[in-house]
Amino acid sequence: MINRLLYAGMLRTLLFTSPLLAQLSPGPLAQAHEHLSGLTNCLTCHTWGSKDLTPKCLDCHTPIKARLELKQGFHGLMDDPECQTCHTDHVKREFNMIHWEPSQADFDHFETGYELKGKHGDLSCENCHTPELILAEDVIAYAISQKSSEVLNKTFLGLGTNCENCHADVHRAEFKDQTCQDCHNEENWLDVRTSFDHDLRTEFTLRGAHDMLECEKCHSVKQESVGEFQVPRFSGLKYELCTDCHEDEHKGSFGNNCLKCHTERSFKIADQTGAFNHTATGYPLIGKHLQVECETCHTSEGRFTDSASYDECIDCHQDYHKGVFNQSNRDKSCDACHSMRGFIPALFGVMEHAKTKFPIDGAHLAQPCVFCHVKNDKAIYRWEPLNCEACHTTTHGTQFARYRLNNLWCESCHLTSAWESLVFDHNTTFFPLSGKHNEIKCEACHTTESNIVQYEDTDTSCLSCHTDVHSNQFPEKDCDACHTSRSWKIEPFNHLLNTDFPLDGQHNDLSCGQCHKFDADLKTIRFKPLAHACQDCHSFGDFKR
Repeated sequence: MINRLLYAGMLRTLLFTSPLLAQLSPGPLAQAHEHLSGLTNCLTCHTWGSKDLTPKCLDCHTPIKARLELKQGFHGLMDDPECQTCHTDHVKREFNMIHWEPSQADFDHFETGYELKGKHGDLSCENCHTPELILAEDVIAYAISQKSSEVLNKTFLGLGTNCENCHADVHRAEFKDQTCQDCHNEENWLDVRTSFDHDLRTEFTLRGAHDMLECEKCHSVKQESVGEFQVPRFSGLKYELCTDCHEDEHKGSFGNNCLKCHTERSFKIADQTGAFNHTATGYPLIGKHLQVECETCHTSEGRFTDSASYDECIDCHQDYHKGVFNQSNRDKSCDACHSMRGFIPALFGVMEHAKTKFPIDGAHLAQPCVFCHVKNDKAIYRWEPLNCEACHTTTHGTQFARYRLNNLWCESCHLTSAWESLVFDHNTTFFPLSGKHNEIKCEACHTTESNIVQYEDTDTSCLSCHTDVHSNQFPEKDCDACHTSRSWKIEPFNHLLNTDFPLDGQHNDLSCGQCHKFDADLKTIRFKPLAHACQDCHSFGDFKR
């Protein structure tokens, strides 16, 4: 009674005191609560002595209250929920009363008890939260009871969690005793084509070629369209006999048990483990012959009753070698080199090749047979003459032609392990390599003329490679009198043996440059002729020559 009197007194005061009214009402209510505006309605939402609005909120928002009691949905799964934590009012008419943390786009839907997976995670809220998809009766009843007609357009409550609540049943109740998740996932609706276990889930195990077929190949009857979708019918197929799906090519001649001769690997390949045994025909099928279609050998009208010739391979196969091996002094059978496991690779290997006139080794071992045995798109198995040039083009021209011995001469320098690996000994020439010459590449001395590197008749004089830095002071060009191939730097020079001016006394202590100086005319150091009278270098007072 006292609270009512106080409230009435406050109300009279507020009616005449606008500053106090502003303090008690921080702002206009949002549009959804607009009908509760006015000081006489404050206690509809507020409780004297408490800041918690939740009890009064739930008195009105009954669908939320029901979910809190059942501990379902976003609100029901919260710990100690308080409405004002996420919902505020008294801001302005157009204010959105839902506070999203961090934002509506980043909302974690897992907190509602329904995690968005796969394609669902790519959808916006508006794709699912529409009035048409709201199924909960209490939410629909609540929306009807409200003055505002916008409840169903704004609420996030009331959606179903089953696939059929949002998606049309394109199978038209064909799988009414199953759930969509039994076959489909939320990543890709069509993944079922590869994930469905036909062996476990049906009475028809897919084996052999059946396992490679598209679903529509057998499930060819279509359901009636559901909107823009139309799918095959998956139940009710006949599959007891092969002829339920396949035409009997033999017109009943061999009965209706196709598995007597055929397998599901391929209808065109007979089953060698079943009742039909090709060995009984006198010609057992081995290797590649097992994969050959029957019609390849059985070509006539009565192809399964008439006998075929099979004494020799050429009864069926063309002689790829054009009679090269059809000689009286050798075995003519193909199985000397080939087997029925496959024409390629041939059984003729390294050991067999070693018995020929051309044993293979080194890099030749890595080459496929066709690299040597095919020329101008034709098979070739004989060479005359049998030498390197039969396959390889010489890069040396004719400069080594005089060294041929029994048509072999490349082997003098090259190895079959690698063309650039040389065994040439330069000491066998007129110019043995020594010192620094051993460190330089062949091309440094052997130059190219007309695209051919010249090795024969190479000039071996020093000046053929080196520049005369002495300006022709030594026309006899006897460089090794002073220099060696070990180093261009002059080693200890014997002035006694090599000049007309032997060094003795204090001359022995002089450096070369004290006597041999730069000559401007020669543009280099002068070594000879050099004046060597005493007075040419020494001064003797007033003595004059």
